[in-house]
Amino acid sequence: MIYLMILMLLFSSALPVSADIQVNQDVSLESQQISEDVPETGLRFTDLCWSDDQDNFFEYVPNQGVFKRGTRAYAYLEVAGFTNYYEDDKYHIDLTVDIYLKSSFGLRLFAQRNVIEFKDTAEEFIEEISFYLYVDIPRWAPRAQYTAEIVIRDLVNGEELNHEEKLTVR
Repeated sequence: MIYLMILMLLFSSALPVSADIQVNQDVSLESQQISEDVPETGLRFTDLCWSDDQDNFFEYVPNQGVFKRGTRAYAYLEVAGFTNYYEDDKYHIDLTVDIYLKSSFGLRLFAQRNVIEFKDTAEEFIEEISFYLYVDIPRWAPRAQYTAEIVIRDLVNGEELNHEEKLTVR
């Protein structure tokens, strides 16, 4: 039990999470590839993928969710279906993103609420947002499989989108 508590403390202080953000007003056909299993209305991911790296044009380098210790694990996400409201001649959105890391048996090792806050305005209706999240994996991190949970919350209409994805540290 003490080992688990120490592991939780180590992970919570050593896994910085950050994000690089881009807001898109246009939805491309490529971003709709994931929507086969997901309804086309409501808050949804239009693309999500583990990535080894990012570039300036938000074209990710796909990874199957396997990362080495001492590296940075990126997650690329595109979200659509959130609520826009029109006020003062502009469209507004208000979204937040939370991220959690859990052990293979469900123990929460890391949590950060509101890691990103999208409180954006635009002259045109905002159809989609895309962004990266990343976690620096410490060199001493135990080799194991973890679960990353991403929660997107639409603060305008109260809708929430949860997604879990496996992450393996080698």
